[in-house]
Amino acid sequence: MNKLRNKVIAIGAAIATLLSLTACGSSSSSSGEGVEGGTVHIALNATVTSLDPMITGAYVARDTMRNIYESLVTLKADGSVAPLLAKSYEVSSDNKTFTFKLRTGVKFHNGATMKAEDVVASMQRWIKLSQIGSTFFTGSTVASPDADTVVITSPKALSTGLYLMADTGRIAAIMPKTVIDKATDTGVQEYIGTGPYKYSSWKKDTNIILEKFADYSSPDGKSDGYSGARTPHADKMEFDFVTDGTTRLTGALSGQYEIGYSLADSQYAQAKASSDVKVEKDEMLETLIFNKQEGIFKDNQKLRQAILASLDMSKIAKAGHQNSDLYNTDGGLMPKTSPLRSESSLDKYNNPDTAAAKKLIQESGYDGSTITFLTTKDYPYMYDESMEIQNELNAVGIKTDIQVLDWASVLQKMFEPGSWDMLISSYSYSANPISYSFFQASGAGWNTDPEFKTIADSINAATSESDQKAGYDKLQDWFYDYVPNIIVSKYQQISAVSSKLGGYSSGMQGPVYYNLQLKE
Repeated sequence: MNKLRNKVIAIGAAIATLLSLTACGSSSSSSGEGVEGGTVHIALNATVTSLDPMITGAYVARDTMRNIYESLVTLKADGSVAPLLAKSYEVSSDNKTFTFKLRTGVKFHNGATMKAEDVVASMQRWIKLSQIGSTFFTGSTVASPDADTVVITSPKALSTGLYLMADTGRIAAIMPKTVIDKATDTGVQEYIGTGPYKYSSWKKDTNIILEKFADYSSPDGKSDGYSGARTPHADKMEFDFVTDGTTRLTGALSGQYEIGYSLADSQYAQAKASSDVKVEKDEMLETLIFNKQEGIFKDNQKLRQAILASLDMSKIAKAGHQNSDLYNTDGGLMPKTSPLRSESSLDKYNNPDTAAAKKLIQESGYDGSTITFLTTKDYPYMYDESMEIQNELNAVGIKTDIQVLDWASVLQKMFEPGSWDMLISSYSYSANPISYSFFQASGAGWNTDPEFKTIADSINAATSESDQKAGYDKLQDWFYDYVPNIIVSKYQQISAVSSKLGGYSSGMQGPVYYNLQLKE
């Protein structure tokens, strides 16, 4: 955790030698030596619609762009912050000023050397356009006092600032100033970063191909989450858009793809039984979101509390995922390994109480109106869990109308307040719990409760670890009292990874691909 005082974290020591089976976390294992070169084929479950890292947070885009773009700081496997394009950083005692010393000799994919002016332009654009930047850094200045230094100054305390800048959801990507100058608010026109792989081609409905960047300059240290050494072994990475799950799995089993990303839970047993692939897991947070801008849940905290008291998360998660390997009933906003984890108010999670629920329903003034509940069969677990939730709410007298749509339509309607009352969605962990999209006024569910802003401001104003810890406890207490949304479970998104591939790893925000290495 940030010690909330002046500090400089400098990465010393020589560049660590990266073994062919690199990386923190799980990695595929099999006989066969690693080889340099070749093409790694990755079958994605959805089409990438943007390669502007500041605008889209879609998983398939994020995981692809992580190979192209890099930020000043990033996240280790446990969620703590580490340098990336910065070689060191200092945070002022009032948590308003962030001073970054830049790594020297870093090249962009166009051959230009990264300069402070590129970082300034990139961070200014990130503050303007990204949800995290515009929410927390509005009014901040970005300046360069010398060629190797960039200073970001916030008008208010931001003890979470490093975490927010390290979040990979909408990457605070450093691009050439020339690219930023030509970009619009709807997207960049060139895809140029400093990452291990550079953009080669993009066939909109087919694939994205990246090529190894010969002049890549890796950060120091052992690979850990998204930090440390990055060693691109393959000549190319091809991301194919394969929306059919059966095709992704059979392609991985046959060797057509080295990775079949995001498989259905029903495919777990088949993938696990095969010696041709290894099942890799990425933990996600699934949540029941309430529309708080219009409709029955607007200004009705008691009804949201009633639904929390009605639900048996163990039964719901089992209905969605079947196999206990693929979920756990944990109601914390952050994973258990995170330095920002809170245990407060977890007694309110997965503690169904019919009598308490009915009392809250009566106090809420609920008149038996039907609640519009959106779901999809594109993600079978969402549909199955929605059906179980409907049954449990019906048992306490709450009526729901489940509307089944394709996932693209759900995403569209998610931001149309007149179209729904509640829905299930999933999220990667945020770098910091205050930055979850569903906590923002512009995010899904439209959270505008002033108490959230008060708590977030208190966390950012904290001047000690104990004060910050108390703030995260207050945040989770608020979450279980105000009930802006409900954590259903933590589930494991599964991918099939070829046994002829080494170097697979992941962090708290999805898989790492740039260290992948084909085997003989």
